[in-house]
Amino acid sequence: MGAEIKALPVLGITRENIGEYSIRLSKNLPGFDPASLLFDRTPQSTEVLNNHLFGYKWPKDAGQGMGRAHTIYGKTVLQFLQLDSSKYVFVGGFHPGEIITVDTREVYEWHGREVEEFRPFVGRLIVRVQRTPGYTGMDFNLGDLKWENFFLGDATAMVVDTIKASPLTARSFPGYANVRLNHAELAAVINDEQWSTALNNVQGIYLQTDMSNGWHYVGSAYSQNGEHTGILSRWREYAYGDHTGGNALLQAIPNAKQHIEQYFHYSILEIFDMQTPKDVIINREHWWMETLGSLRCGKDLFPHGYNN
Repeated sequence: MGAEIKALPVLGITRENIGEYSIRLSKNLPGFDPASLLFDRTPQSTEVLNNHLFGYKWPKDAGQGMGRAHTIYGKTVLQFLQLDSSKYVFVGGFHPGEIITVDTREVYEWHGREVEEFRPFVGRLIVRVQRTPGYTGMDFNLGDLKWENFFLGDATAMVVDTIKASPLTARSFPGYANVRLNHAELAAVINDEQWSTALNNVQGIYLQTDMSNGWHYVGSAYSQNGEHTGILSRWREYAYGDHTGGNALLQAIPNAKQHIEQYFHYSILEIFDMQTPKDVIINREHWWMETLGSLRCGKDLFPHGYNN
């Protein structure tokens, strides 16, 4: 295994100019995964992501001689979005805004003027960072010797994981047992080579969960008429068109297409090789329906689930 490559020198940052920069590692928050917005090209998601990246204002002075608190240091901020526990994707270098007054306090307004020289690495540079215990914030002042050593010198420093040939369109495939996608991510991974290869080479039982009410739909993907068809072809139906796959209960949801795009998550319950008979898969599909209570039954006191 070769020596690890430090990430900051790849971006042209050295000990001579490091004081001009700060780093923001935008991490996942409870109930909010900002990186998922990166793979959804809709204007609404872009607006939410920009609000997350730039919708903050920092105090000019924290008082007691402590300088600016929770602030942007340096004239350029390097923004990264968390992909998993240790990996982040570079989303650009940006200049902070001007000093403005908000409720009698002077603050720095952060409106993200992009620095052109970093654009070739946007979405392509994936880094690994082993965060040290203690500091849980997102902002790092690279003019501080502690952070300079961490990012340029320490064994746990930010290092290059991958420089992709083209900008990232989906997360790395995490293994079948760890798949959990919202609808925007589903549409993205269908066209990703790594994901499409993995999903096309297995049959299986999958789960759709309506996050607005907790109801489930259990489905299966299996080969028919001698054609070897994996989960990919079934999920492609959900990614495009009306998103219902022809299921009557999904079609009956008010504004079904918009509702599914906003609330549905997709995961894999069980996989089978391509030689498994379809009867085996169908039997397991019904076992999962009963186990997860996804069958809609008219006699239920509170009807639920989308299987019928």
